[in-house]
Amino acid sequence: EPHTYQKLVARKEIRDQMIEAMNFWLKVDEPVLQKIRDTVKILHESSLLIDDIQDSSKMRRGQPAAYLIYGISQVINIANLKYFEAGKIAQELDAIPTHHRSDPSQKATVIFHESMIALHIGQGLDIHWRDHNKCPSVDEYVDMVVKKTGGLMMLSYNLLYLFRTKDTLDYQAGYDFLVLLSKYFQIRDDFCNLWDVRYAANKSYCEDLTEGKFSWVIIHGILRENSKGTSRIMSILKQHTTSDDLKKFCCQVLESLGVKKDTLSYLETLEKELTQQIADLGGNDQFSRI
Repeated sequence: EPHTYQKLVARKEIRDQMIEAMNFWLKVDEPVLQKIRDTVKILHESSLLIDDIQDSSKMRRGQPAAYLIYGISQVINIANLKYFEAGKIAQELDAIPTHHRSDPSQKATVIFHESMIALHIGQGLDIHWRDHNKCPSVDEYVDMVVKKTGGLMMLSYNLLYLFRTKDTLDYQAGYDFLVLLSKYFQIRDDFCNLWDVRYAANKSYCEDLTEGKFSWVIIHGILRENSKGTSRIMSILKQHTTSDDLKKFCCQVLESLGVKKDTLSYLETLEKELTQQIADLGGNDQFSRI
């Protein structure tokens, strides 16, 4: 029941759209494509169950987080069960012939396990920084994003590439594009968490500040404060505050440091780079819409 509830709450179809967009270039046969969709969908929904517990999130898309309804133990158990069910689908993929498996190590199960390891390492880094009040460098943060936010993107891409029926896309070029896309998605999410009223309606106001999360905007704010000899943002972050007034003050500090303006500018730069890469890869209307 917790997983069924999560499916109803999540309702984001962006990952299905991304798989379809990748497949525009790779042309994987529909039966295999559906198994890849199912694998990624199960993992995404299950990871949200765990994420809400690890982040102490109260809301998910305007509804109570599943663990608040069904309890932590039951939700962890069902999420873990679903991880294994997704792995079983990867085993089924290994039984399907592909012309591109010249190397015995190129197996769907290997891709699955490597992606899951990377995803959990990324999540672990995020949690470690938060729980130990350790501000990462920008490069460390980007590495975490590629592992965590990019984890399911890379799983989808690597499985699709293994079963591709067209060789029009260079692997590294596609990989580099997805690295940039995952970076764009996460930085945009970090920005919206503090400054998008629609985000606040679905989750809670400035949830990252309550969580104590070292997001892109928070890291840049802390680095700029360090250079000025002040520590207001870090001091607020350590408190895991639920005070809207204190959160508003923190956002004002970030704005005064130029973080909001510079982040918006950087997102516009990333969007232009993504648009150019799509064109360089031969064009893809589906990715352009995303």
